[in-house]
Parts: sequence; C-alpha cells; structure tokens
Amino acid sequence: MSIATKTAMLLLAAMLVLVSCDQSVNRTHIDYPEEASNDFKVYSSYCSSCHAPPLPDAHVAKEWPNVIARMQQHRVERRMDPIIAQDMQILRRYLERFAKSDSTL
Repeated sequence: MSIATKTAMLLLAAMLVLVSCDQSVNRTHIDYPEEASNDFKVYSSYCSSCHAPPLPDAHVAKEWPNVIARMQQHRVERRMDPIIAQDMQILRRYLERFAKSDSTL
C-alpha cells in the first residue's frame, strides 16, 4: 500500500472519529406529555434505564399492560430491580392516559 493511500485512509478515519464526537448529531428532544408531573418522572426513571422511553401514543391503552409486563420481565432478566407495585400503577396510569386512541387503528 502506498504512502498516499495510507495517508488518505488515516485522514478518513480521523474525520469519522471527529464526526462521531459531534454532540449535535441526532440529539433531538422528544416532547412527552406532562414532563413536569410526578407520573412522567416515575415513567422516565424506569423506562430510560435501557432505552429511550416510548411516547405513550405508541400503543393504545389496552396494549400497555402487556408492554409493561414484558419490560418488567426484561428488568428481571437483566438482574435489575423490578418495578414496585405502586410505581407500576403510576406507569400504567400515565401511559394509558396519553395512549393512542382506539379509533386511530
């Protein structure tokens, strides 16, 4: 491999590293309903442990209990503390209150 090729590859690698360090890339804020509420804070604290919390309107209300149960199982499998019963009620209340309407299916 020629010196020019090696130099070009090194410069390309350096540019990729610099671009990947850019803090403004893909950093968009998602607006959640009632972000200042205690319900949202409980929801966010649990649901951001492994991933970005989904918007409540990602599912209709009747789907959320199964989603919550599945996430609880994932927490247990990852040896994380399970969601306590009181917080489980708060999560469900928050998600069902802002869930997608059944009529939009």
